[in-house]
Amino acid sequence: MLVVVKNMSKLNNKKIIILQDYFLYKGGGERSMIELAKALGADIATSFISKDAFNPRDHGIKTIELTTEGGFSHIPGWRFLKVQFSFVFKTRFLKKYDIIIYSGDCISAVHNCKDKLNVAYVHTPPRHLFDNYKIRLNEYKGLKRLIFRPYVWVSRWRYKRAIPKMDLLIANSKNVQKRIKKYLGMASVVIYPPGDTLNFKWISQGDYYFSWARLYDVKRVDKIVEAFTKMPEKKLVVASGGPELEKIKKIAKGHDNIKILNWISDEKLLELIGNCLATIYIPLNEDFGMSPVESMMAGKPVVGVNEGGLKETIIDDKTGILLKSDFNIQDIARAVRELTSGKAIAMRNACEEQAKKFSVEEFINGVAENIESKI
Repeated sequence: MLVVVKNMSKLNNKKIIILQDYFLYKGGGERSMIELAKALGADIATSFISKDAFNPRDHGIKTIELTTEGGFSHIPGWRFLKVQFSFVFKTRFLKKYDIIIYSGDCISAVHNCKDKLNVAYVHTPPRHLFDNYKIRLNEYKGLKRLIFRPYVWVSRWRYKRAIPKMDLLIANSKNVQKRIKKYLGMASVVIYPPGDTLNFKWISQGDYYFSWARLYDVKRVDKIVEAFTKMPEKKLVVASGGPELEKIKKIAKGHDNIKILNWISDEKLLELIGNCLATIYIPLNEDFGMSPVESMMAGKPVVGVNEGGLKETIIDDKTGILLKSDFNIQDIARAVRELTSGKAIAMRNACEEQAKKFSVEEFINGVAENIESKI
């Protein structure tokens, strides 16, 4: 992808590295940091790279892997501690860099980066430590619950101790900017992540609705699938993976109108988005939400939810339909039936126009300009 980057004379001859907590998925955040590294000529350091994730090395980026994926990396709490340990004790090499850009739960490395320009691109303050703490706590019983409390107290203390050492905080949405202010008491600038890291485009008008959100409880894909079990005349394709995969397959069992795939290639993703009727994305208070932007880049409207970052991307009744925040299964079905093929086609131009606000160029130039302002 050819990206036109504005003059960045102050960054010339600066040695830059991006710290990405891990590459576990093929997600928007990971794509964003790869594009930023390519544009800035930066190296990348990460705790580990999963075989199912994007690999910066495939893009010619010098990549430092601090540990391996093995062990209990699939368990969120353990993974968080593993990342913290890696970036605290294995990042002495950062002293040879001038500018450190932090992405994700790796900001503990800032203690090894004195006299450097430290920039945090905040996808969100860790939600299990802050706004989702009570939700996660209520999921645990007995010993797990007993361990979770002190784990959160210590982790929250470490995070709050590290974040003020940043010279620049960048939030990926106004929603996250509010969280940073609420939980950390700090100001930040908003620079939206890019949605055009792949060549998303309209191919044809198919007859199926599409979801490719990661299969985690907060993404609420199970609610989408349940809604389509009530609409045998409507087709749904789900293409993703995650801990809720088997649960979702069980819900869909016996319903021929629902097709559940696992992780798919970028080529297949572009094909499924480009040929669908519309997409559906209804996560719980999403930080930003890359999926709606990618959908709109392909001219496809989105059934979303009127909360979190989706309020900043989807224009109700113009580029999609926004459900109320306390929606139920019937509300999803009603929106799907309302978003007919004809209505979806009529929204195509507005979708493509709205998506232009979230380009790789806007993202890279915004980050670069804000970093230069601190030099």
